[in-house]
Amino acid sequence: MAAADPDPAPSRPPAHPVLPAPPGRRRRRPGDRVPHARVAVVVGLVTLGVAGCSGPSSPAEPSSPGAVTASPGASAVALPDDAAGRQARWVLDQLAPGAQPSEADVSERFGAEFVASVPPARLLEIVDGLRAAGPWTATEVRSSSSGVAVRLAGPDGDLLMELGVDAAGRVAGLLFSEPAPPRDPAASWEDLLEEVRELPAQTSFLVAAVQDGACVPVAGTPAGSAPDAALPIGSMVKLYVLGAVVDAVGRGDLTWDTELTVTHAVRSLPSGELQDAPTGTVVTVRESAEKMIAISDNTATDLLVQAVGRDRVEAAVADMGHSDPGALVPLPTTRELFWLGWGGGAQLRERWREADTAGRRAILSELPEGPLRVDTAALPSTAVWPDGVDWTATATDLCAAHVALAERAGTPHGAPVTDVLTANPGIEVDPARWPSVAFKGGSSTGTMGGSWAARDADGDLTVVVLQTAAEEVADAVAAGTMVGIAQDAFRLVD
Repeated sequence: MAAADPDPAPSRPPAHPVLPAPPGRRRRRPGDRVPHARVAVVVGLVTLGVAGCSGPSSPAEPSSPGAVTASPGASAVALPDDAAGRQARWVLDQLAPGAQPSEADVSERFGAEFVASVPPARLLEIVDGLRAAGPWTATEVRSSSSGVAVRLAGPDGDLLMELGVDAAGRVAGLLFSEPAPPRDPAASWEDLLEEVRELPAQTSFLVAAVQDGACVPVAGTPAGSAPDAALPIGSMVKLYVLGAVVDAVGRGDLTWDTELTVTHAVRSLPSGELQDAPTGTVVTVRESAEKMIAISDNTATDLLVQAVGRDRVEAAVADMGHSDPGALVPLPTTRELFWLGWGGGAQLRERWREADTAGRRAILSELPEGPLRVDTAALPSTAVWPDGVDWTATATDLCAAHVALAERAGTPHGAPVTDVLTANPGIEVDPARWPSVAFKGGSSTGTMGGSWAARDADGDLTVVVLQTAAEEVADAVAAGTMVGIAQDAFRLVD
């Protein structure tokens, strides 16, 4: 799962809509801005923004900050001239005083799945409320091939608008949210550890030097409110899928050039791109691995699990040093996890929570085939990890997984691994000190986590892991906070 990924202006906005969530119950902390009441009405419009097979608490996994378009004036930026940029411009035009968009306009510009979940009349009500809270000015823009994120400044504070488009260029997802409050970099290790301890969630923070193939904690870590706990990992499970792929190549079961075909049996939900690819689309194992890690593509992940076999991924979990590999048996695909979490309701989640290994395998065998349908209204407000609907690991387990992949990267059959893992470093660090940074993050509703393995100029490996999990969705840790903590860790570590 991903996620997010999400820094305050993520590069990959969400792709599927859900109905507005109830007002947040986040505990306000010193320095928090109390939003204007009219703004609060629209902050609840959320989408299925997944970072990996993550749920929607965040739009996407953090990626390196994209370029901010140069401002032509003091308070405006230009939107990109592509499908997402043009659709975002249309939405912003509808927020201008005097605009009168029609239901026909919405039906023309928004994809069928969006309209089915959020009827045009309901969307126009939300737009009207947001317009009344304006005027709004675009002050920052980040974009990718499938979406755009725009920071909007208004009379009572800022909003973040994220818009994703489908293959036809129609709006597939639209999210208005209150940006995370600014975070000051930590001045010392003590400040950083205190920040982690005070996060409103269960937290585990590890900084480890890799010595003789083992993770050696440093700087007073593991730390946090649950430093040694097995917490949900979301899309970080894809580290184990990648390990299983390398092992399959080593056995001769696959090659990096083996072709895989997209079908409805593996079509998952975003994040990623392949969920929108036509049935019959062919990608290689290496292309799937690259998408799985760099953009946390869930459909690419399930293609790889199908190719190597679920049992082989489960074996890789144990081989890569997980302290309790049985906790990931059976290992659901991302598609199955969506069904378990938001496709079958509370009753299915309860069955999953109470079932033993055999019972869980039986549940997976019962899940429907065909198009994946989930309760989009429940996605932003229902944390399912307390019911066991996620993959779990400790921070030390994730460190061991990075070490195992680094070892596989040194074999002839693992040659692409380093390039795959470092394509999206997820943070900005001093490249002279840390010339190579491997990254995988993951998030779901209420959860946010990231894991980094960076080599210094001497080739020594340091791993940083941050996991957070909140049962109250309003207490979920922002992606920008996670990214900032990781960047500080690499800046402060000796």
